[in-house]
Amino acid sequence: MASLRYPPFGQIHVSFKDVQLTPGVANHRLVLPVQVTGTWLDAKDPQSNAQALLTGTVWAEQPSFRWLAGLEPQVVTLRGYATAEELVVSLIDDQLVALERARGQDDVVLRLKFQATLLAPPDGVHPVTSEELQVRIPRTRWLELMDQAGTEVGVLVRVPSPLTDSALTPPPATSDEDAASLAQAAARLRQARAELRDQQWEHCVATCRRVLENISRLVSLPSAKSVADIPAAKRTQDQRWAAIYWDVKSMAHAAHHDDSTAEGFSWSRADAEAILAATAGLLRRYTQR
Repeated sequence: MASLRYPPFGQIHVSFKDVQLTPGVANHRLVLPVQVTGTWLDAKDPQSNAQALLTGTVWAEQPSFRWLAGLEPQVVTLRGYATAEELVVSLIDDQLVALERARGQDDVVLRLKFQATLLAPPDGVHPVTSEELQVRIPRTRWLELMDQAGTEVGVLVRVPSPLTDSALTPPPATSDEDAASLAQAAARLRQARAELRDQQWEHCVATCRRVLENISRLVSLPSAKSVADIPAAKRTQDQRWAAIYWDVKSMAHAAHHDDSTAEGFSWSRADAEAILAATAGLLRRYTQR
């Protein structure tokens, strides 16, 4: 319950109900149903009403106090009795995944900084007031909401993507094309993601190949031959990672090559998604230790 005070005029009481979730396409509506009442209004008079603008921000308390999103602003009509309204927070896939990961086995706890502005305040009444309160979503209810989201939520790989190489001192290169550049690798990865979005499956895989080539310039990797010469069961952890790298690069190498090495290859969305995810994971693993 929140009580927004407008002394000496009255209060807006806001009572919160069970949180709801409306799944969308990579973006979802977390809905906080509320009952709002203007205490200074006459509950028996249907003409007694007032308008208020509801705004606010939402912060996640787990694992530490972090910005999450803003409430969607809305104008509500207040009455002397409780009326139903909805406070809405838009969350992308990444944010749902982050909230789920951060809560562990606990409830989801949000911190709501809530503000109400009277649009036609009486003389002498300051029109803006705010209150901060905790919104707790019980673990069992949260799991129900995640089940509702279902397959609408994708698993995303977050890879730090620097825009410059100011902190990097790569070895000298014979040309810009051969330069070791984390910024260039990240830019190519963003390009591959855009090509996936534009349904250019083969282009996406070919761009991933260029990201993989940059990885081998940024870090020292066991050669493909040295890895192949060791039985899989006897490889070290670094050698097994290198084996994954060389296999992904070998697969991606067939894109945009019209020689015999690419004969019979065709690329689907699932193929491009798999190569992009593997490339993103390898870039993060080898450059963010």
